[in-house]
Amino acid sequence: MNEHENDELATRLTRTLTDQADVMAGSSLALATVQGRARRIRRRRAATAVVAAAAAVAVVVPTVALASHTGGRPEPAPATQTPSRTLTTTDPAQPKAGVLDVSDLPTGAPPALEYLRSGRLHFIDGGSGTVNTQHTPVAFLDMYDGSRVWQTSQGSASYIEIQDTDGTFHEPVRTSLGLRTNPGHTIAAWLTTSGQVVVWEAGATDPRPLGDPVPGSELTLGAVSGNDCSLACTVYVNTADAQGNLQPWEVTDSGSQPARDGSYLTVADVASNGLTIGLDKISDSGSCSKLLGGGEFQGFSTCRNTLVSFSPDGRLVLADPAYHDGIGNGEIAMYRTDGGDPLFQRHSTESAQSFYPEARWEDATHVLAPVFQDGQWSIVRIGSDGSMEYAVAPVPGTDANSPFVLATGGTAYGD
Repeated sequence: MNEHENDELATRLTRTLTDQADVMAGSSLALATVQGRARRIRRRRAATAVVAAAAAVAVVVPTVALASHTGGRPEPAPATQTPSRTLTTTDPAQPKAGVLDVSDLPTGAPPALEYLRSGRLHFIDGGSGTVNTQHTPVAFLDMYDGSRVWQTSQGSASYIEIQDTDGTFHEPVRTSLGLRTNPGHTIAAWLTTSGQVVVWEAGATDPRPLGDPVPGSELTLGAVSGNDCSLACTVYVNTADAQGNLQPWEVTDSGSQPARDGSYLTVADVASNGLTIGLDKISDSGSCSKLLGGGEFQGFSTCRNTLVSFSPDGRLVLADPAYHDGIGNGEIAMYRTDGGDPLFQRHSTESAQSFYPEARWEDATHVLAPVFQDGQWSIVRIGSDGSMEYAVAPVPGTDANSPFVLATGGTAYGD
């Protein structure tokens, strides 16, 4: 770790121990090893079988294309600061600046993203329908052509169930946890229990294997690059070897091999404009993420948060805690892709003991997150200025059993 990163990590630790000394115990503060954390969270999610599989992986986050695949694309224009759809952080209805308090928010528009609520599918137009999968749904994604891919669970076993555009279901196929799609939602990908990547393309008759089985342990499926696997597509998988060393792999029709470009330990996401984010340092005291791009774009690094995913237009980055432990994330932030301080940060406190298991981009400047606080779950819309509102009002629940699952991949968008 260089001097700049040491200074940033020290600053962040000081801030955590002073300005945020009232952060709830166990929310996200004690960093365990990546492997141990992933195992604990996966066991909890498999036991309850109600939370999205994407939330089960903590720090070993979705993997994607590396810097060499950016095509030398230019730096994106800086994102403009867009307030929430109905309010801003100066509104008196907003909680204290910097605090993730969702106990009393104004109500905004319904989610512009499909979601499950207690196993029932809610559509963007406000309607809802019965889910007819054979097993309990834990994650799903909407394909570009109107078909859906479901990840389901029965006991400790995970399955993929494909639903064609006419509503017909394929027979369940045993898989590992994890379901991903490319930005345009034309390709879905998952892993078999033997580490084989399988892809399903919109309009295809059957899914097919891609590349060779990926070796290692703690395999975590990453994102998908490309729009058509008959031409070219790549799926990235994060792995750990027998000594616990982390390494992303890239899987194509030509085979499977370690992805060395960028020197990432794990790769989190790739934007449609070629920018890449991932973890490059993990220690007992924290983690550091970096953003790399093509051409003259230099990117940036931070040890303040974990960079998680790009906005649909590739101009903003969603971030969660640099420490991952406990039942969910107690901090949320957003950055511009040109670096600098975060646009906002909100964190749980002793009085506002909140956390969220996942967050998805609803549009270019808003994310949706199921948040638990005070014995209730709600879907909260969070804008790039940190403003918050209910997209779905609070309902009673327990901390380990969210009634909400948001569509994997968020809003569909293309290159």
